[in-house]
Formats: sequence, C-alpha cells, structure tokens
Amino acid sequence: MVESIRCINIHPGLNPFNRGWYPQVFSIINKFPIGITIHEIDEYLDHGPVIVQKELEIFPWETSFDVYSRIIQEEIQLIDKHLLDIITNNYKLTYLDSEGNVNLKKDFNALCKIDLSKIVTMGEAIDFLRAVTFPKYRNAYFIKDGEKIFVDLNLTRE
Repeated sequence: MVESIRCINIHPGLNPFNRGWYPQVFSIINKFPIGITIHEIDEYLDHGPVIVQKELEIFPWETSFDVYSRIIQEEIQLIDKHLLDIITNNYKLTYLDSEGNVNLKKDFNALCKIDLSKIVTMGEAIDFLRAVTFPKYRNAYFIKDGEKIFVDLNLTRE
C-alpha cells in the first residue's frame, strides 16, 4: 500500500529514537529525546522520510502519562499548523541519518516485570517507575509468594 499511496503517520516519538511502542517510556529509561514526528510511511515501523518534527523536554517530575499527555497536545498543534501543507504535498522531506532503535510491545511487556534482585541506583529505580506509571494501567509488577504485586509512582512538585 505504501508504494502506491502516500501515507502519513503522526508518531508520538522523535524519530529515529524509540520507534515503535510507547516511545515516551523508553525515552525516560534510555535518556533519549522525545517529541513528535510527522512522516511519510514506508515499509518499516515508524520509519520513513520526515515532514516535520518537534522535540519536547522530559521533566524529572513527569511520569509516562504526563509526557504522553503533553505529546498529544503538541501533536494537535503541529498537525494544525502543517495540515494544509501535508494535504497539498507542499513540504520538503528530511531523510534521517540513523535507523535509530525500535521497541515492540513485547519489549515493553518484558520491561514491566521487576526483578527484585537487580541492583540499580535510586535514580534508575525512580526513572523506571516514572516510565511505567500510566494511570488506569497496571504495568510494573513483581512476584512475591506467587502473587503479582503492581507498582505505580506518584510524584509531586513543591
């Protein structure tokens, strides 16, 4: 289909970083940039020449939910600003120099199981919990006495 029809994707990630599922999660954990990428679709996942991008900052008090909520708001503004140019094919494509990385749903699912014997810094632990905290979803968990225990993080700025 992508060879016969121009298809456009609005990706809630800053390509080429963290293509695929839940880019904000992996951006928090891997310290990669986050943002929005509007691009032409090719045969690969969240890949193809870029029409426009906008990078966002991830603040230390934000969870995955907070970052994603800001991304959605910025996507609306970005598409509003560029929609006419996209419809009329009045834009210049940018071809990225790097393939970046791709995260699949199975990567996220594997990430959610907490290994209680893993040694990490407090900063790494907080960033992990920030990354997997998304209200209404039970993501991070550990197993204790055969029971699954779910963990969320609540951060409050002074």
